[in-house]
Amino acid sequence: MDHAIDRRHAIMTALLMLLLLVTGIYRYMPCFYQVLSCYRTSVSARMGSFLQHKAADLRLPLAVDTPAQAADRLLPRAALRPTARMLQASGTLGLSVSNQLTTPAAQPPVIISRFSQSAPASVKPVLRWEKVRGAVVYQLQLARGDKIFEDNAYIYTNGYNAALPAGYDAPSFRWRVRALNLDRQPITPYSAWETAYVDAAVPVFQRPVPLNVYNRGNGTALLYPVYNWIPVNGAVSYEIEILNSLPDRSDRRAPLSKIIGRGTSRTGEWYDEDRRVSSSPMYWRVRGLDADGRPVGVFSEPQRMVTNPDAGWQVATIGDSIYHGGGSLSYSPSDWEYSFQHFLDFDSINLARSGDTSEMTLERFDADVLPFHPRYLIIMTGSNSLRAGVSPEDVIRDLNTMKMRAEMNGIHPVFMTLPPLNPANIQKAFDEPTAGDWKGQIAAVNAWIRQQVHVDLAGKIDENAELPTELALDGLHLDTAGKKLMAAAVNEQWGRITASFEN
Repeated sequence: MDHAIDRRHAIMTALLMLLLLVTGIYRYMPCFYQVLSCYRTSVSARMGSFLQHKAADLRLPLAVDTPAQAADRLLPRAALRPTARMLQASGTLGLSVSNQLTTPAAQPPVIISRFSQSAPASVKPVLRWEKVRGAVVYQLQLARGDKIFEDNAYIYTNGYNAALPAGYDAPSFRWRVRALNLDRQPITPYSAWETAYVDAAVPVFQRPVPLNVYNRGNGTALLYPVYNWIPVNGAVSYEIEILNSLPDRSDRRAPLSKIIGRGTSRTGEWYDEDRRVSSSPMYWRVRGLDADGRPVGVFSEPQRMVTNPDAGWQVATIGDSIYHGGGSLSYSPSDWEYSFQHFLDFDSINLARSGDTSEMTLERFDADVLPFHPRYLIIMTGSNSLRAGVSPEDVIRDLNTMKMRAEMNGIHPVFMTLPPLNPANIQKAFDEPTAGDWKGQIAAVNAWIRQQVHVDLAGKIDENAELPTELALDGLHLDTAGKKLMAAAVNEQWGRITASFEN
C-alpha cells in the first residue's frame, strides 16, 4: 500500500512539474527554480573546469528560459535566415582576415567597407578600416551631407557598428576615421570622406564580427586564447561559447553536448581563463545582449582554432603577458603583429598567460607544458613579480625549479633575459606603481639567466635604461617594434642555442 501511494505521489509530482513548465507558473516559485538549478549544476559539474569561472551562466535551470533563450524564439525570421543581400548590407561578411593588415603610423586609416548604389548598406552597417600601427583608439564621424550627426572618439577596434538616426531618409551618408594616441590626440589625419549608400528597406542584420584568425602563420596557436570582435550597436554585454563542433544554428545557444566553455564580457574582447587543449578543432563564437539580457542579433560566424598537444611541437614559449602578446593598450595576444612568436623563423606553441608572476607560471608548469612535450621551451617570466616588489631570489628560485622540471621531462629549457621597464608609462597606462629598485632586481635575475642557456636581449634593448616609449607605449608590453627585436634576438642566437644542447 505504501509503495502504491509513493508511486502515485511520484507520478503526480512529475505531472505537476510538467504542468508548471508548460504554463510558465514556475517563474513565481523560487523553490521550484532551486530544484532545477541544483539538477543543472549536478549534471553540468561533469562538463569541465569552465564551471569554476562561469558558474553564474550555468546556474540557469535546464528547462527554464533565460531572457536570451526566450527571445531566441521571438527573433524576426529574416534575422534567422538572412539573404545574401542582408549579409552584404550588414557589412559583416569576410572581414576577419583583413584585420591582420596594418596601416603605417601617420598615414590615414585605409577604408575597407564599401557600400555602393548597387550594393547599399542597411541602416545599421558595420564600418571597417585597417588597423593603424600605434593607435590606441579611433575617432569616427558620420555626416549627412556637410552636417556631422555623430562624432565618436571612443572606438577601440578598427570597426564600428553604426546606427543611422531613426527615420533616416537620405540615400547615403558619409564617414571618416582617424587614429588617436593614449592622450586622445590625433596621430593620423582623417581618412578621406567615404560615401556609403543606404537602402532602408533592407532588413537589419546584426552580429559581432570576429577579429581573430587562429592557426595561420607562425605563433598563431594559443593555449589561453583571447577572442576579439567588433561590438554590436545596442549590446551592453556579450556571451561567448567555446564549442567542440560547428553549431547548428546562429540564433540559439548551442546544446550542452557541444559546449566546452562559456564566458561573458562587457567589451569587445574576452581573455579565456581556461586552457584550451584538443586534438580536434574547437570553435568560438559570440553574440551581443541588451540591458535585459536579450539577444541583439545573432551569434557571430564560428571561428576555428586548434591547440593539438600531439602535433609534434618542437618549440614552446611560456611566461607572462609579454610572452602572451598584445600591446599599445588596445591590442590583444591574438593581434599577431604584437606577438614576438609571429616573427620567429619557426613555428611555436604559445603557452603564456597574461598576468602571471613567476610563481604562477611555475604552478601551472606541469599541466600546461608537459602535454605538449616540446623539445625546446623558451621561458621569460618574473617582470610582474619584480615590479610588485618580489625579491630576485624568489624569482630565480621559481625559474630554477622550472629548469629542473623541464630537464626531468626531456625538455631543453631556454631562458630569455628580462627587458627593462618604464615606471612612468606604467603609472600612466595602468595607474600602478613600480618597485623603486626595479633596475637592480632585473639585473640580478638577468645575471642568473646569463649563466643558463639563454637568449640575450641586451644587444637589442638596453636593459640599463628605461624601456623606450617607442618600443612599449604602456612601459611594460613591447609593441610591434619591440616584439620584432625580441624575435630577431631569438632568430640570430637560435643556432648557437640548439647546438649547445647537442654537446
